[in-house]
Amino acid sequence: MSNAGLAARSISAVFWGAGGTVVRMVLQMGAQVVLARLLGPTEYGVFAIGTLVITFSLFFADVGLAYGLIQKPSVDSRDIRFVFTWQIILGSTVATMVALAAGPIAGFFGEPRAAGVVRVLSVLCLINALAAPAMNLLKRELNYRALQLSQILSYFIGFVLVGIPLALAGQAVWSLVAAWSVQAALGGLFAYAQVRHPIKPLFWYEHARSQGSYGGVVLATNLLNWLIANVDRSFIGRWLPSRDMGLYSQTYNLLYSPSASLLGVIQPVFFSAASRVTERDEGSAARAAFLGLIAALALFVAPVFVATAVLAEPFVLTLYGPKWQGAAAVCAPLALAMPFFLMVGLCTPLLWTAGRPSDELRSQLPMAVGWALLCAWAAQHSVVAVAWAACGFFALRLAVVMRITAKRGAMSGGDLWRALRGGLVVCLALSAALAGLDLLLAAWPGPLRFVVAVAIGLPFVLGMLHAFPQLVSSELRQLLAKLLDRLPERAARWLAFLGPDMRDKKR
Repeated sequence: MSNAGLAARSISAVFWGAGGTVVRMVLQMGAQVVLARLLGPTEYGVFAIGTLVITFSLFFADVGLAYGLIQKPSVDSRDIRFVFTWQIILGSTVATMVALAAGPIAGFFGEPRAAGVVRVLSVLCLINALAAPAMNLLKRELNYRALQLSQILSYFIGFVLVGIPLALAGQAVWSLVAAWSVQAALGGLFAYAQVRHPIKPLFWYEHARSQGSYGGVVLATNLLNWLIANVDRSFIGRWLPSRDMGLYSQTYNLLYSPSASLLGVIQPVFFSAASRVTERDEGSAARAAFLGLIAALALFVAPVFVATAVLAEPFVLTLYGPKWQGAAAVCAPLALAMPFFLMVGLCTPLLWTAGRPSDELRSQLPMAVGWALLCAWAAQHSVVAVAWAACGFFALRLAVVMRITAKRGAMSGGDLWRALRGGLVVCLALSAALAGLDLLLAAWPGPLRFVVAVAIGLPFVLGMLHAFPQLVSSELRQLLAKLLDRLPERAARWLAFLGPDMRDKKR
């Protein structure tokens, strides 16, 4: 594929991925708000124990084999058959082991109801393993239209048409179990219907060893990332009440889901495109794209999370109501942690395409051990202490990974600073303005305070960008200029204030 064709497909993938992500985020937020108001923190705490166990087990049901289909320069039917065969074997084995261990797992967390939840959810280990080849083939072809449509439809059926009615019928935690199970099964079926890949068994072939070795590195890295992302909830579930587990996990998921959805769009597109260009131009295009994406996150995404942290109390009261008020103290530090998480996620593809996938693993292993010790200490104090520990750790993790990425990608500290400084200035100014506004409106009801802050916050950010176009880095201007070609004329003209490059683009 030519550079021009790859760029066009990558931009199309970003548009479909971003559009689908926005629709899915709105759908998820709406469904989760309704379910959270109906069920309360305790039921979500029991469900969180089940999701904690299953998300860990899913790594062993995949071991990175299916993800290797994105990375390979070319894929034939034997690659797909080999991956699919071992997905069935691993998925079935892990599902059986999880179901048998459900009782001891519930005993470890001190929550007897979790045994049945884990036992039923164990089937997801097989379902997700079967769906992984089709999902990753769609990502490889940058077919985000089909991928997003399948995920939106499956989520709507699972959580809106199944989960909410069951919650209204008094099925408590089982409404969440049924919703997740239906969503996973339908998502896999819809993805396979688009790909129709071969399913004839193939247990071994000449490229099996290389597939397995790549999958091993991915598995180790994913397990480490899981530990970093979930060790906090593991200790909360072990030592704190189910209500605290529900407050923390639901708040975390509320903030993490849109972050992961956004990263799920950008990361595979960046990975797939960078894998093809680094051999031809020694990675200069990948470096420019990386700096542009980092700048975009700092300037357009980070302010949203900073605003959420400043407005944590009215934000929680508006969405979940008074019974979730305890989540406000957890929301602020977790919201501040999300930009760090997103930027770490962008570093991973650049390391992998530079041929250094083990760098991330080696650098973060000691950090994961330190993080586990910190969580063990914080969980014995309070759930709020765990949330602030998470924020500090994610910031430190970003600093370490960014240093390695800069070294491997031949970038200087100055390059990274120029990409990040605009977003930092906007975040500081926005947080000061919103904090002052919320203090003035302290006597108002929480939902009204939140609506007023949002109505003022967005024009405030746009006004800063209009008044100080130098906040937009050169790499971000180049990235936005390419995206303008895919926007309607009126929308492109509206974005012209972002810099001279944008005005010239549409003259």
